[in-house]
Amino acid sequence: MNCGKIVYSRIARVCKNDNGAHNLNGDIWSTFIKARLNCSISGDYPFYFNEIQGISYMAEENLIHAVFTTASNGIGGSAICSFNLTAINDAFSGPFKYQEGLEAAWHASSAEHREHLECKSTQKRHLLETSKYQLMDSAVQPTTLNPLYVVEQERFTHITTDVISTKLHKTVHIIYIATLEGYVKKIAILPRTQESCVVEIWETSADISNPIKNMQFIKQTNSIYITTKKNLLKIPVDQCKRHISKTSCLNAMDPYCGWNERNETCSLAPDGNPLDKYWEQSVVSCPVLDSPVDGGWSSWSSWAPCYQKGTIDSSDTCLCQQRFCNNPSPANGGEPCVGISISVTNCTVHGGWSDWSAWSACSATCGQATKMRSRSCTNPAPAFGGRVCVGQSTLEAYCSELLPCPIQPKDGEWSEWEPWSTCSVPCGVGYRKRKRRCNNPRPKDGGQYCIGNDTEYESCIAKECEEHRKHHVTEWFREASSSRGVYTQKRFRFVCKAIVKQANDLRTSLKEEIQICNNRDKCYPSEVIQKPKWSAWSSWSICSVHCGNGVHNRTRYCEGRGCQGPAVEIRQCSRPPCIGEWGCWSEWSPCNASCGWGVQVRTRTCSTGHCKGNDRETQPCELIPCESLLGWESWSAWSLCDENNEQHRKRKCRANNPAPGVCQGNNLETRICVTSGLNVFNERELQIQTSSMSMGMAVAYVIIGVILGLTLGVIVVHIYVRKKKTRIPSSPHYINTKQNAYVTVPLHDRSKKNSASTSNNILNNFHSGTLKSIKCYEYDTVKRGGNHGLTNGHNKQDLLNDDKYYYD
Repeated sequence: MNCGKIVYSRIARVCKNDNGAHNLNGDIWSTFIKARLNCSISGDYPFYFNEIQGISYMAEENLIHAVFTTASNGIGGSAICSFNLTAINDAFSGPFKYQEGLEAAWHASSAEHREHLECKSTQKRHLLETSKYQLMDSAVQPTTLNPLYVVEQERFTHITTDVISTKLHKTVHIIYIATLEGYVKKIAILPRTQESCVVEIWETSADISNPIKNMQFIKQTNSIYITTKKNLLKIPVDQCKRHISKTSCLNAMDPYCGWNERNETCSLAPDGNPLDKYWEQSVVSCPVLDSPVDGGWSSWSSWAPCYQKGTIDSSDTCLCQQRFCNNPSPANGGEPCVGISISVTNCTVHGGWSDWSAWSACSATCGQATKMRSRSCTNPAPAFGGRVCVGQSTLEAYCSELLPCPIQPKDGEWSEWEPWSTCSVPCGVGYRKRKRRCNNPRPKDGGQYCIGNDTEYESCIAKECEEHRKHHVTEWFREASSSRGVYTQKRFRFVCKAIVKQANDLRTSLKEEIQICNNRDKCYPSEVIQKPKWSAWSSWSICSVHCGNGVHNRTRYCEGRGCQGPAVEIRQCSRPPCIGEWGCWSEWSPCNASCGWGVQVRTRTCSTGHCKGNDRETQPCELIPCESLLGWESWSAWSLCDENNEQHRKRKCRANNPAPGVCQGNNLETRICVTSGLNVFNERELQIQTSSMSMGMAVAYVIIGVILGLTLGVIVVHIYVRKKKTRIPSSPHYINTKQNAYVTVPLHDRSKKNSASTSNNILNNFHSGTLKSIKCYEYDTVKRGGNHGLTNGHNKQDLLNDDKYYYD
């Protein structure tokens, strides 16, 4: 066969157990044979695609898909052919192509002992014969008469495949072809007709210098992975979302896509089940290209600076992004894309002032005051490099229409407490004090002096008083002698100990010292020397406090030197509890019921220690009967005082013709206006009866009812006014400069359990806390008179000190 430089694509076969023929031309396979792959267009003069570019093997189908091209120096063209294993085995089972010599022609020949080439055992002497046959005479024929797909003026470079199930077919072969120009074609093979349909064409890169190097389909991710010189791409095989309408989805004839009626989208089969009844698909032909195709937007471009039209300043910029109606483009009368093609944001905005606000209220109601108005830089607010507003954001002006302020009395306020003074004694129990002044501020323009004490006392314990000692030693005196001239001498050592200011702790001790002397008047200490020991403990000292918890101690001294242990013991001592002091009772709380019977409460607080008695008292209170509210709406607010110095309020019955027992009582109440110069009345109103009758009653009953109601009202008001007592206000009314026959004065507190008056003498009371004196009084009114010595109004102190002028 004289084929010159023509390239043929072949498939080879070799046995797995072929270890090489060592006795033949070196280490070469002895079972290696090859056959040509035929991919051509049939006819009287077939057109061959000789150069294979890539294959994809489907193991489940025992099928090989391969892409072939023409020679690079010939007419450009590419084809896809598929081969099954049956055709391949048939080619390798046929005759061999053999050439007797270099000048001889190739012809078909059969080998007698070909079992070795079929991976069977044979004798070694037959190996030399079979080594002459390596090329099969017959080519491997494709599964179809013509290639599955043929294209002119285009060169394929890579192939990969996938097998899926559709609504109508169990298996559909999907072939992905990469071209030299960087495109990827998705081709579906229709099972019944074996027709090849180009479903989609993807553009991976517009750069021709960056061609596709490899391409592979991965089932786990359902994606195509593509490698180039510069990057790695991952492309999902399904592009269903680009189809917006049902028609576009079904006409695409994409085996991956179908119309999901549940959510009305073009998508993959739900849960991988193409037989789902709500998923519609009909892949029976190639894509329908003449049906109307609605336009679809491409992805938005990246944000880029752009300029505003009509702006003077060239620095006023925006950020813009653009998209195009080409995914897909409208075709065959399809609808154009809906929406904007250019998006603008972050434009430069220069700030502008808003309108001035209304003037605010004056900062004071009298005297000198100011008012203010403002505006904000929000019309519009500056943004993205825009200029801020220039000018003032607030304006202030004086309020010229106000009257001068009257001089108001200013009450005094206490300053902070001064630091505590030092303890009154250098050691032991004493007291200390601190002061404050009514100068923060001082009373001014008739204001009241500060309420409370300006001095506070508390007990203090200085350090423990030190023990003082005095020693006195007597002269030695001779006590006894022996016949040998040895005698003893004795002397006494007196020790007096006392603690400062504690005369009861005065103690004395006596110690006897003995020494032995010889006839030469040399004396030595007695051999009987006692070991150092403690004296007996003294009695416990008195407690450091007169009430509550304190401490006391006792002492001992060492007889000798080096005694081990403490010389002083201290322990706690308890005295009778300190008597506490009650504060004043609070005002009675409002009745806890809105009608009928309820309860009022008042409380008081124990200032120090433990107080005897209760800190809470209750008393019953009675309001209007609850039955009288049945059917009525709420009372209106009290009116202003009229010319008769009265206030009024009303209520309305919810029923036009009330039943018996409903809307009982009056629909109008009147009370007297109480001014600040008069004693404060109880909040129980003076009631003036008016009639509230049914509209359906006869005129005679109305007249009789009015007369009886007025008569009864006058009697009730008269009895009520006579029995009514004026409530005393919580704060006393002091004597006015104007002569008045009556004056309000404090009464003695009648209940001893409420008394909180105590002595401030620190020597009579050792409390651990602050000593305060609290006085609580009740008030009543006495009449001025000459017998009382109050006619001139200046003997108030005598009245306060005289028990006979206190009234209960």
